[in-house]
Amino acid sequence: MATSTSQTTPQTALLNLPEGLSPESIDTLPVLSAILSRLQPLTATGASSGTPAEASPSQLASGTAPLSIKDIPAATDDLKHRLQKARAQVKELPDIERSLVEQEEEIRELEERIGKQREVLEGLKEVGLAAKRERENTDQGKEQGQVMDGVES
Repeated sequence: MATSTSQTTPQTALLNLPEGLSPESIDTLPVLSAILSRLQPLTATGASSGTPAEASPSQLASGTAPLSIKDIPAATDDLKHRLQKARAQVKELPDIERSLVEQEEEIRELEERIGKQREVLEGLKEVGLAAKRERENTDQGKEQGQVMDGVES
């Protein structure tokens, strides 16, 4: 039996995130890396060796212009807003107020339940196999009886 790719996997079904909240929306490392790569090294006098005035128009338009230390707060505003939005969305997640102990207790209960379900399934499998063997034996007995009836006639 083939499964279609349009079906949700158990993991995606469990991760019903609020609209706009995704792992990418809270991934700060690429953004921080891009900002830090734009910082200009300090000279011996403590002043930045490059200034935004030295940036080309294409660098300014693409957000890749060199940054001085004083430009960091403005450059990180977008990142701060994304994190604030993500923080508010995370607070809306179901069961977010549950403690770690409560979650671990539920996990243990679910694991016990899964174990019991597996035992029941194993028992049903054994019953099914026994019924199959009995049916095969009965069918073989009938076939042997029909063969013997044909030989005696």
